[in-house]
Amino acid sequence: PMAINDKPNVVWPILLVIGLVVAAGIWWLNQGYGEVSQQTYEYSKAIYGACLNKNEVHLSKVETMLAGEEASDLPAREKDWLDALVTQARAGNWQAAAKKARRMMEDQVNY
Repeated sequence: PMAINDKPNVVWPILLVIGLVVAAGIWWLNQGYGEVSQQTYEYSKAIYGACLNKNEVHLSKVETMLAGEEASDLPAREKDWLDALVTQARAGNWQAAAKKARRMMEDQVNY
């Protein structure tokens, strides 16, 4: 009969899988926006400025522009990103929204 100590050790493979999942999650969360349209870049600059100054009026103007006709030709995912930045700022997370808007602009340096 097999003794208890003779069982294969399953702890290390489980820890390895957990570690890989965590590493993949961190990598995924730190992914940038990639290349965006010039119009999206301009909106991200406007959102960034509004967030730096915690300027509700400026943010409202950007929000109105995003809801208007001029933003209708934005790619859907870019529009979603911009809307999420505005929503985050509206919730009082000015610094986080500014950081993400800046990341969007910085990502364009590579393209």
